[in-house]
Amino acid sequence: MTNNDQKLIAIYKAAYDFLKEKASEKVLSAQLDYYEKFSAKSLKVVFQHMLNSLKNKQGYVNFIASTDDMSVILFRFDPVRAHSYYNGNWRKLFLKFRNKFGKDYKMKINDNRNAWVIYTKGVLSCAKFLSNFKNVKDFDKFVKSFFHNEFTIASLPMLLEKEIFGFGFPLACDFIKELGYMQYGKPDVHIKDIFQRLKLVDNDTDYEAFKMIVKIGLLVKEPPVIVDKIFWLIGSGNFDQSDVKIGRQKNNFYKYLRKKKIYVLS
Repeated sequence: MTNNDQKLIAIYKAAYDFLKEKASEKVLSAQLDYYEKFSAKSLKVVFQHMLNSLKNKQGYVNFIASTDDMSVILFRFDPVRAHSYYNGNWRKLFLKFRNKFGKDYKMKINDNRNAWVIYTKGVLSCAKFLSNFKNVKDFDKFVKSFFHNEFTIASLPMLLEKEIFGFGFPLACDFIKELGYMQYGKPDVHIKDIFQRLKLVDNDTDYEAFKMIVKIGLLVKEPPVIVDKIFWLIGSGNFDQSDVKIGRQKNNFYKYLRKKKIYVLS
């Protein structure tokens, strides 16, 4: 084990202890026990999860209707039937959406920046992608084929970013994570900021931060989703599974590391 690996392990353990002191082990455990392993029963479930993640960006949740209300239009979230029926014709799907949701949302079919135009194109690319799989077991096998190291694990969200219109790297990570694959975390702004301040990454790109999440997870023998949550809690202070409020703790965490002589910041 290299000195750098030992440093990463020490920083993670310090992060865990820091949160435990701030909130209590019971409260912290409640946050970390929230995640469940992959349990989707069908590709329909995977499709709907993907559509939910697709609008989890830039406030799209406020501009796009509930995916539950899209069920009939998308054949009860059957990706194969949706792909076959719309055949890549996003305007055809857009008009269906506008007929149902047009009274409540701004839907301009000729505006390429319109949230519904972007979302509709994404929906059809999701259906096309998932149509490549025979069933949910086939999809699960595909995802798990990437579970080797931080490089191969990171290549799956990179692939999804290319295949799914409107999916950036963080959204792809969010989709896989929320589907129950604990090998994934979402490299959000808090995590990138902490990692860069601690000089754990050379830059604040999503890719570098994600690889570091996975690497730390492999070193401390914890699922990367847990590593993600630990550092996210320090950055956000948001214990959403309890009433505890600690506020953002990044600066206090840096002081904690200095006090413990675990890591000396420049």
